[in-house]
Amino acid sequence: MLATLLDGLTFPEAPRWHDGRLWFSDFYTQRVVAVDPAGRAETMLEVPQRPSGLGWTPDGALLVVSMLDRRLLRVEQGTTRVLADLSAVATGPCNDMVVDGRGRAYVGNFGY
Repeated sequence: MLATLLDGLTFPEAPRWHDGRLWFSDFYTQRVVAVDPAGRAETMLEVPQRPSGLGWTPDGALLVVSMLDRRLLRVEQGTTRVLADLSAVATGPCNDMVVDGRGRAYVGNFGY
């Protein structure tokens, strides 16, 4: 049986399962959201330059791609900082990301 878990989203992308919840970026509302299997959603972070790819480091820090300013953000203990400014190498907005088991983040971009 299909059921709607959560509605009112604008452009959800980059889904990741982490700690018993589905995490994703809601592109146009500029937020990272986590939702549990009962449909309880929580905004985990706001990213004014549009969030995209998500991942976690081995030590548990959340990594978030900030698309329009082409930055990789690190979030831990409620504090967000720029981990990498990719604007010198990314020719277009950054998008999805994969984080490997050693914590290395691979970020893609729209390089038209």
